[in-house]
Amino acid sequence: MNSPTWGRRVGNGALAGLVGGVAAAALLWTLVEPAIDQAIAIEETGHSHGHDHGEAVSRLQQQIGGTLTVVVVAVLLGIAYAVAYARARHRLPGRTDLGRSLSLAALAFGAVVLMPALVLPANPPGVGDPDTVNTRTLTYLLVVLASAGVIGVVFTVEKALSLRTISAEWRWLACAVTGILGVIAVVLVVPDVEQEIPSIVPAGLLWEFRIGSLVQLAGMWVVVGVVHGALAHRGSVRGSVDAPRETRVSRDAAL
Repeated sequence: MNSPTWGRRVGNGALAGLVGGVAAAALLWTLVEPAIDQAIAIEETGHSHGHDHGEAVSRLQQQIGGTLTVVVVAVLLGIAYAVAYARARHRLPGRTDLGRSLSLAALAFGAVVLMPALVLPANPPGVGDPDTVNTRTLTYLLVVLASAGVIGVVFTVEKALSLRTISAEWRWLACAVTGILGVIAVVLVVPDVEQEIPSIVPAGLLWEFRIGSLVQLAGMWVVVGVVHGALAHRGSVRGSVDAPRETRVSRDAAL
């Protein structure tokens, strides 16, 4: 079977990211934007002093810019995802390209989205102390790197156990225990960032935003995994069909 070229791999990742970005943008408008609008309205009420200086950027422009940003970032993530898949395909759980692709998508969601959400829950715009933005950003990056490290350790454990011909059930158990201990370690080790939530912000609004954001990003990664898996499967099928044909052509040319 012919291996796909890197150009095709990157193209598959970009296309998967594009479709995932469109899905994420749709979920953004459906689940997240209403909570953002409410948070902005509360912020404006709290800072209203009777002076209207006008907005440099309208709310609609912000929404359009946010939507485009989501799509562009998703495309870039899709490309990075395709590169990671090409490097780690043989070590991912699953018997098909779709299964392996969804496994990688689940790992990416856990490292980039779920773990940071557990350690550092997101807040809608205007909620929280703006002076902690840099600290929150650095903490987020630290959690992502630590989560990636945990995933690397789990893969290392799985590989070491497979070389010792240990049964699949015990390998999965060892990997699960390693992953759980790693998650606990990350939560305990990463320093807390103080978040002052104004009393006028309802708790329900915070959770609406946080859950909506998680659903949005989960939807994006699911779509990326499905689309990329389908494209990878199509490429492998095409390669298996083309390989015998190329062999026959080469044999005829030699004759």
